[in-house]
Amino acid sequence: MKRCGTVYLVGAGPGDPGLITEKGKEMLGAADTVFYDHLVSPALLACARPGAKCVSVGKIGGGRRTAQEAINRMLVAEARRGRRVVRLKGGDPILFARGAEEALYCATRHIHCEIVPGVSAAIAVPTVAGVPLTLRGMSSSVTILTGHEADLGAEGGVDWKQLLRADSTFIVLMGVKRLEEIARRFLAAGKPPATRAILIEQGTTPFQRVVRGPLGRIAQIARRARVAAPAVLVVGRVAGVRRMPLSRARMPLRGMRILVTRPRDQARSLVQLLDTLGAVPYSAPLIEIRPPRSCASLDRAVSGLGRYDWIIFTSANGVRAFMERLGRAGRDCRALGRIRICAIGPATAGALANCGVMADCVPRAFTSRGIVHALRTMGEVGGKRFLLPRSDLAGRELTDALTRRGGRCTDVVAYRTVTSARGILDAARIMREERIDCAVLTSPSAVDAYVRSIRRVPADRRPSLAAIGPVTAAAARKRGLRVAVSATVHTDEGLARAIANRGKKKGAR
Repeated sequence: MKRCGTVYLVGAGPGDPGLITEKGKEMLGAADTVFYDHLVSPALLACARPGAKCVSVGKIGGGRRTAQEAINRMLVAEARRGRRVVRLKGGDPILFARGAEEALYCATRHIHCEIVPGVSAAIAVPTVAGVPLTLRGMSSSVTILTGHEADLGAEGGVDWKQLLRADSTFIVLMGVKRLEEIARRFLAAGKPPATRAILIEQGTTPFQRVVRGPLGRIAQIARRARVAAPAVLVVGRVAGVRRMPLSRARMPLRGMRILVTRPRDQARSLVQLLDTLGAVPYSAPLIEIRPPRSCASLDRAVSGLGRYDWIIFTSANGVRAFMERLGRAGRDCRALGRIRICAIGPATAGALANCGVMADCVPRAFTSRGIVHALRTMGEVGGKRFLLPRSDLAGRELTDALTRRGGRCTDVVAYRTVTSARGILDAARIMREERIDCAVLTSPSAVDAYVRSIRRVPADRRPSLAAIGPVTAAAARKRGLRVAVSATVHTDEGLARAIANRGKKKGAR
């Protein structure tokens, strides 16, 4: 009999992907299946392992949602298939959430369930906004309430009138829709209309917005400001304490929704960089990197390295694939001996440096022509023997150019680039559901997959495009796409800087 898997109820934190716990991140990275809420930061999904199934089961703006009973059944069904399941929930999985119901449902079906606590929005959101929930001489207790309409009218629920008489700092979650009713309950309990109140929308994220006012008018002020869920209401004297300046407000990519199309395991560094700069990155891997169907030709090249004068690497993927086969042969970078190394650009040179290999040549122009020009300038083409470990989709431009100039080339498939059907569907769904500002393309293969994805997206929902370099930009233009940003420095940092610079120019108009 097949052994059942485990369900992990993981708190994703209040919005900032950096506020998930280490254990929560570890469980996410080991999961076979992830069921996530809509309010979970999309950047966290980049932490899921390649091949993991990620399924949205959250409510979207009061619209489409997955019924709780259906979520319960899906958790159990996946666990019974022997899979490790993560139920990723915003904030803490239990506090004013349905985590306890999910855990009990699993228990009654004999499915092992483990709860991984998360940082609650009730505590984190006011703190990040600079509101001290407790302050000596002003507030020594905190009361957390839910403003959800089901709780406001439920029989046997909270006695708000009795509770609100306390001299405490009050935190109200999920109260935007019933804000006027909530304010009336505070006033009916004896709170003065001038009591300080503060409403924090999308706290801890780049979209964070703060609205202040007296309790008697906070609902009207919020309505005029068009405050929307999710938002946290703070009522009490501490709400009048001057908040600290928000560092995220000055970030160069603040609030930009950016679609990252790289393979999941390679997207993490770019996703983290974009998040650090204030963007909201959404990961939708359009391509997958896989080993060649046969490694025989690559292994023959590795075993006969002494035949070559140069190895030319045209991608970091080629570096990783070559070094992996070198290791499998029981050798390391010392086997390269007198062989000289060319890297097409700084990202590829960085991948080599991580393996303890310094590139002898990095052309100024990060293209095939740039490589040929750099090698000819060095007098290193005619009569030289070149090994090119590349993708199965690599073109002939580089090998033909070197051959015409007297070089002898061995072109071997080091890895395969495969279109991800799931990634195409995910990218299309994200573009339909979110207002994506920019989609990042980092290879011609990603361009081809992107073209397939936007066939499912209305024209007014298609974002602007940013290409990591001229090769990718040219591939996009060839497919009829307009490239708004092309990085001059072909690295993650250069790409992010180019996107930020374009944003500054648009803002200055």
